[in-house]
Amino acid sequence: MISLFTILLFSQLHHFGFTTITSPQTAGASFLITVYAYDSLNNIVDTNVVADIFATPGPQYGNTAVTFFDGVWQGQFTVTLADTLTISCRDYDIPPHTGTSNNVIFQANAAYKLLTILPGQIYYPGIESGKAGSAIAQQAGVSFSGAVYYTDQWSNLIISGNDSYEISSTDQYTGSQTFVLTNGTGVFSYALRTAGQQYLYTKDVTNTGIKTDTSSQFIVNSGDYSDLLIILPGETHEPGDTTTTTVNTPGKFGDPSDQYEGEDFSVTAYATDSMWNVVDTTGSAVQLHSDFLFSNPSPANLNYGAVQFTIEFYETGRVLLWAEENTIRSNNNYLNIISQIDTTVVPDSFIAYPNPMGIVGNRMYFTYHLSGSCDVIFAIYDPFGNLVYKDDIAPGSEGAHGGLNRLSWNGRNNEGERVATGLYYAVIKGWTHTATIFEKTMKVGVVW
Repeated sequence: MISLFTILLFSQLHHFGFTTITSPQTAGASFLITVYAYDSLNNIVDTNVVADIFATPGPQYGNTAVTFFDGVWQGQFTVTLADTLTISCRDYDIPPHTGTSNNVIFQANAAYKLLTILPGQIYYPGIESGKAGSAIAQQAGVSFSGAVYYTDQWSNLIISGNDSYEISSTDQYTGSQTFVLTNGTGVFSYALRTAGQQYLYTKDVTNTGIKTDTSSQFIVNSGDYSDLLIILPGETHEPGDTTTTTVNTPGKFGDPSDQYEGEDFSVTAYATDSMWNVVDTTGSAVQLHSDFLFSNPSPANLNYGAVQFTIEFYETGRVLLWAEENTIRSNNNYLNIISQIDTTVVPDSFIAYPNPMGIVGNRMYFTYHLSGSCDVIFAIYDPFGNLVYKDDIAPGSEGAHGGLNRLSWNGRNNEGERVATGLYYAVIKGWTHTATIFEKTMKVGVVW
C-alpha cells in the first residue's frame, strides 16, 4: 500500500521536459515549443510555476519568462544564433528545477547586411550589433586591417556571399576602396589621413539591397612630427589635405589676405605629421625666415604643436615666408604686401586701390567717408549692368559707420568664383529711411 507521504513526494515538481522540437529551424524566426512540469516519475505536476526559457548557449540569443498552467506551458520562442544548440527551462527555486530540449539546428536567416569588424573588436554572431570589444586607435597615414561579414539581421554568417564591397569613411581626404567577399567573409586594408573621431562605411556593390554598415567610432591619432605648416591671415588649417604641390597650399585652404607695408599681422606655425595633422609637441624653437625685409621675430617654442608670431614687412610686393625648426622646414608661403592707403580721404571722395586688381595683390580696397552710421550697399557690376557681387552692410559695421570706412573685394562673385579679367563698376550707396547720404560709382579693373 502506497503511503500518502509517497504520493505527495512523487507529485512534487522534479524537472521540466520538452516535446521534441523539429530540426532545422531558422535563426530569428519563431517556432512552437511545449514544456511540461514533471515529478520524478515523469508525471505532469499540477503547478503554475514561473520559469525562464532560454537558448542554452546564452540568454542573449533568446529568452522569455513564462508561467505554467496546470503543469504545462506552450508558446512561440525565437533563437537568434545560427548553430546547433538546445533550449532550456529553469525556475527560481534554490536549487532550481531544470530541463533541456533535444539538439536543434538553427540555420542563418535571409541575407540582410554587411558587418564591419575593426581592430580590437571580435565577431559576435547571434546579436544585432554582431560585435564585442572596443575599436582601438589608429594612426593617420598608416594602414590597418579589418574584416567584413555578409550576414542576416542577427549577424549570422551567410557563406553564399561572394559580393564586391566598398569601404569609405568620414575622412573627406580618404577615398573609397573596393574588395571582394569569399564565402561571406572579407578582409580589407585601409588608411585614413585625418586625425580625430572617424567611422567606416561598408557598402555592398553587387547587391544594393544589402544594408550598408556604419562601423563603430574609432580614433585616428596624428603621426610623427615631420612638417611645419604656416597659416597666414585668410587661410584655414585643413588637416588630412591631399594636395601635394606647394602652389595649391597643402594642409590649408583659402587665399592669404593682402597685408599693408609696416602694419602688424599674425602668423601661426603648426608642427604636423605628413598628413598635416597637428602633432602635440612642446619646446622646440621655430624661426621665421624671408628673403624680404621684415621684423624677423626671435625664435619661439612650440606649445602643444603651435606657435604664433606677430610680424610686419617693410617693403611691398609678393613676399616669401617660411619657418624652420632644426632640420624641419616648411613649404614656401607667399602673400602680397601693399602700400598703405592714404587715410586723409575727404568726405565726398571714393578711392579704390590697387586699380586694376591682380597686378599687385589679389584684393581691391575701397575707402570713403560717411557723415554718419547708415545702411550701405556695396555692389560690383559688369559692363552690361549684370550684378556680379553684392554685400548689404548693417549700420555701424565696418563699411557703414560714420567717418572713414574701408572695404575690400577679392575679385570673386557671390558664388565664390573668380571673375574674368576685364572692366567692372563698383557702387557704394549709403542710405537711411529718409535719405541717401552717399552714392558713388567707379570704374575698376581686374587683371589675372
